[in-house]
Amino acid sequence: MSSETTAPRYFMHKYWGKKPASGISPLVDKYTKPGDTIIDPFSGYGVFCCEAYLKNRNVIVNDLNPIANFIAHNLFSTDVSISKVKKLWEKIKKELSAYVEQWYQITIDGIKYLPISVLRSKEGLPIQFTFKDGKKTLIKDIPEDLAREFCIYEDNYVVDDWYPMVTIIENSRISAHPNMTVENLFTKRTLACHAKLLSLIELYATGSVKDLFLIAFTANLANCSKLVPPIKSRGTLSQGAWMTGFYIGETYIENNVLHYYENRIKKAIKGKEDYLNALSGDLLTGLIQSTYRITNFDAKNLQLPDKSVDYVFTDPPYGDSVPYFEQSVIWNSWLKLIPDYQQEIVISDSNQRQKNIETFENDISSAFSEIRRVLKDNKHFSLTFHSLSGLEWKAVSNACVFNNFNVVDYEWLEQKTYPPRQLNRVKSIKGDVLVTFRKNPNPACFHICDDQQFTNIVSDFITETILNGVTDTNGIMMAIMEWILRSMIIIGNVDVFMILNKKFQIGEDGQWSIKQD
Repeated sequence: MSSETTAPRYFMHKYWGKKPASGISPLVDKYTKPGDTIIDPFSGYGVFCCEAYLKNRNVIVNDLNPIANFIAHNLFSTDVSISKVKKLWEKIKKELSAYVEQWYQITIDGIKYLPISVLRSKEGLPIQFTFKDGKKTLIKDIPEDLAREFCIYEDNYVVDDWYPMVTIIENSRISAHPNMTVENLFTKRTLACHAKLLSLIELYATGSVKDLFLIAFTANLANCSKLVPPIKSRGTLSQGAWMTGFYIGETYIENNVLHYYENRIKKAIKGKEDYLNALSGDLLTGLIQSTYRITNFDAKNLQLPDKSVDYVFTDPPYGDSVPYFEQSVIWNSWLKLIPDYQQEIVISDSNQRQKNIETFENDISSAFSEIRRVLKDNKHFSLTFHSLSGLEWKAVSNACVFNNFNVVDYEWLEQKTYPPRQLNRVKSIKGDVLVTFRKNPNPACFHICDDQQFTNIVSDFITETILNGVTDTNGIMMAIMEWILRSMIIIGNVDVFMILNKKFQIGEDGQWSIKQD
């Protein structure tokens, strides 16, 4: 049974923050036994719970975000007829092809072309396109008169099929501007083609077959939106990937909805086949006899009995680095799903939401108290976390210490890829801390010191760490975080990252040193 990061079952959708299965799957064997009950309160895509389920653990796959629940339902479902999906796709494709061809086909000098991708200006003017010539992919310029003629047609076109008219929560940090709507993320052409595709899925598919089409549909939305930037250093039509936010550049790449959806449905089918193969087991693993539940509980109120869980794994929200619900509107809106924004644990820069560092700290503390409540005494709780802010780490650290979770293992979880905010900041830590705790049933015994005293001892600790030869950001922050958790220290109104930035200096090589007075 493969648990590699490349397992196709984990590439059916592009939900953020998927941890490498190969890095977290061993935790199942290390801290649980077959038949144990496991919960991930912030399950996201559901990678960890899927790995645990395939190892005969009973899992509770929980997330407050409805698109995460939808992904999990698709991942865990067993009643999908792959042959029916493939047969229906040929029917849908045939009907959609004629519609898409009307939209995309362009005639230049008497020659008809069917673009795969189109480079457009921020104002929407088509500039260039790629097309297939045999096995080659070529680029061709679009004459300005044809481009303007198309824009007039596009502007006047009325989309008959349903599409979401949902306003995006204003948030300048993720380029969500005032009065921006979901439809603003698409050209009229891709909006019409997506709406037509969705109407055909609704018309011909039902049940779990329909769900598989929809998982591919939602996974494809960002691919065929205005959010695909060109990587100009590699060529005007070399594509970047949508990661976070709703920024639309001076130019963007508009992809052919049919061409890219076909790639996504193939990935969904491949992922489902991979899961079903893993589920069938082999002579060594035997049949899967475990159970799974997919729940939509608020992590602050899990609605489970006290001490009913044998192990908890979770990757909690990273403060404001990914405002999950706000960005998930691109998926939730097309499925007519409405998230509970009020109960989301997040830091949002949006003025329309009261989600600051103080509410985040209170909410994380409540969620970790719930973990303590449902976890059996002396059982284990594993946590992965990355944050660009020391205040966010403080919220997590204090919640662990206050709830008397004692560190038993501490390591670095390498990521296959990193978000742009991690890659582009020299001082940012790269990857995630993976900490495993034991629930101590006794009352917590922690240490509290005033802010100045804490600042002084952290400064001394960093100095000693650097003198011992650990000078990179990852190494220093790893050491600080582990020391605070093992020492059961409650952090006051102090940002540990700020102490490092203020009292020490970093060179061009990314190595820290002690400031000379």
